[in-house]
Amino acid sequence: MASDQENSQDANAPDDTSEKEITRGITIMKSIIRDRDKAVTYNVNWNADNQLIGSNAAKLASYIGTLVRMHIPITATRWSNKELGSAKDKIWTEILRSFNIEDTTIRKSIYFNWPEKDTEGGERF
Repeated sequence: MASDQENSQDANAPDDTSEKEITRGITIMKSIIRDRDKAVTYNVNWNADNQLIGSNAAKLASYIGTLVRMHIPITATRWSNKELGSAKDKIWTEILRSFNIEDTTIRKSIYFNWPEKDTEGGERF
């Protein structure tokens, strides 16, 4: 009977809390950073509608998302906020370090003109 009590106590014992839960870390696009440090740049192309096309299109889109997450505070309510100007310039500089973008007018079509959703569900710019 004593052994039954010992077993029941072991079953109710808390799990070992010294093990940390493994979580997925922040995505930083390490391959782009490594290539940038080696002075490797990616070529990107646009179609007539200024949409990214080609093999590096998804890579650029993902990298932009990573940069925005790193440099733009989550509390920013509007992308067109004047206070975000320096962060946007920093993002643009980082993009140019890793991607060959010859036409700087494409800057607006890349990320300065992304529509945002307001609280009523309509688009705002």
